[in-house]
Amino acid sequence: MEYLTITHPQWPSMWDELARDQRNQGDSVCAFAGHAWEYMGSTVDHHHFRHACHPRTEKVEYAYIERAWAQTSVAWA
Repeated sequence: MEYLTITHPQWPSMWDELARDQRNQGDSVCAFAGHAWEYMGSTVDHHHFRHACHPRTEKVEYAYIERAWAQTSVAWA
């Protein structure tokens, strides 16, 4: 797992994609009970997020956002 810094080119788009998740209704933070979405790191294919107490469910929620190149990569034989 790698951790992307806020200066990484994918940083804005992964948070925009998180906001588009139906649970979040356009809000990439979802502040509630002192908690918000936390970026946990990235794998080759996904960015991983965790919310300790999501406002819609009031429980721990996880989100996995597909990385940009995972959507457009082509495998050559």
